[in-house]
Amino acid sequence: MSNASFQKLYIQVSLNYFSYCIKNQVNNQITGFKTFALDPFKTIEQQLDFFFDKEEALQAGYEDVLVLHDNNLNTFVPTPLFDETALGSYLQYNVKVFPTDYFAHDSLEQAKMENVYVPYVAFNNYFLDKFGGFNFQHINTNLVQHFLHKSASSNGIDFYVHITASRFEIVLVQNKQLQFFNSYEYQTKEDFIYYLLFVFEQLQLNTQEQKVQLIGCVDEESPLYQIAYQFIRNVHVTSLHTLAQTLSVTTQQVQQHYILLQA
Repeated sequence: MSNASFQKLYIQVSLNYFSYCIKNQVNNQITGFKTFALDPFKTIEQQLDFFFDKEEALQAGYEDVLVLHDNNLNTFVPTPLFDETALGSYLQYNVKVFPTDYFAHDSLEQAKMENVYVPYVAFNNYFLDKFGGFNFQHINTNLVQHFLHKSASSNGIDFYVHITASRFEIVLVQNKQLQFFNSYEYQTKEDFIYYLLFVFEQLQLNTQEQKVQLIGCVDEESPLYQIAYQFIRNVHVTSLHTLAQTLSVTTQQVQQHYILLQA
């Protein structure tokens, strides 16, 4: 059996970046990882052609490929309320949708939810030509499943904040069920704390008692952590050092690509 049989290719796509990692399914180590900025003045096809021609790792044959669509054009719907023929209606109050948009959904069966979202059709069309067959899902499907798993043995309210360079997601889990999810764009630390405290106010949580876990592009020297600690006493940064060692990557890489690398 070839080594490729044990390797799974993960790809993350957004309007700004194309990233990929190759994970050994036997020992869970990352054997290849790269990220590229996308040029808005060039077509997706042109740039992907360049990446695939340049990267030998992308030219190997993979039996298992997962593409993660990274945007905030999604919403979670309880399965009992879900109608597959009305996907666009779930998004129209959260994001701007158009009649020509293509909608998809991911099933979170154990949580009895569906994640309805707008995937990037241009990327999917390219990968269909390149791989023939592949799986795709929204990046926040993976994120929520990850935090539900982390909270499997908890009975309290688990408050997670996943932070990237320009966006963060707040995920609240209680009794193994998703209680709250939202995604926020930010530019300053003041933007960050405004949205964070707004969630505390709306959910009537105590800023002196509720534990908050910050994960991703943040450390204890970060202005985001420091301003959060001024208002929320039980706020902590999740250490990613052990995870980075397990995956054979740097801590900084895990911070910047947390969802992709632990998918």
